Amino acid sequence: MSISLESKSPIIMKSLFKSPIVILVNGLFPTSPAPLEILENAGTVICTDGAINKLEKLDLIPHIIIGDLDSKDIHIEFKGLIVRDTNQYNTDLEKALGWAVINNVKRLTILGATGLREDMTLANHYILFDYYDKIEIKMITDYHTISCHKGKQSFHSSPGKNISLFVKDYDTTVSTINLKYSLNKSLLDPSSRAISNESLTDNFEVDSSGPILVFKDHLES
Repeated sequence: MSISLESKSPIIMKSLFKSPIVILVNGLFPTSPAPLEILENAGTVICTDGAINKLEKLDLIPHIIIGDLDSKDIHIEFKGLIVRDTNQYNTDLEKALGWAVINNVKRLTILGATGLREDMTLANHYILFDYYDKIEIKMITDYHTISCHKGKQSFHSSPGKNISLFVKDYDTTVSTINLKYSLNKSLLDPSSRAISNESLTDNFEVDSSGPILVFKDHLES
């Protein structure tokens, strides 16, 4: 089945999604156990244009493909849903997230959004700022779990795990609990000031006046 996002009446496919939902982007294909387990156990896999053939490594076929969909990028027989979006002003990840929001998806995980092209890696991180208030997103890499929040948020962790924080806006007020280098209504600007912190316990808390990216190390010590 094929649909187009250029249609004035986009099709809503609520019954199509089975949780957990994963978007696979055409960056560096995950190799560590954490993201691979998420991919293998996904109820719905949404592939952006160009990422579909990387699934051949795991003998997996996605349920949905979204993008320009140049046929040369699809080397497998595909019987799922194809969503054609030729908008050149949005990245493949933006197209996939936009379609997920239209279809009332509440939460999902993004894989393959980092590595290879540094400009796309940075862009994909910024996209989290644009969607944090529309859909619950975790971006999982071989090294980190990345999420975007505003206000007070608690996180599961373990002692000694690396934690880094990045804000979008200047003069963002940030407070933390159970991090080695504590912040108490500290003013942060977009910079490297809040990287390489450490979790002190099995959980920590971040309270931010504006959108903030939280990087949690999930590698085994």
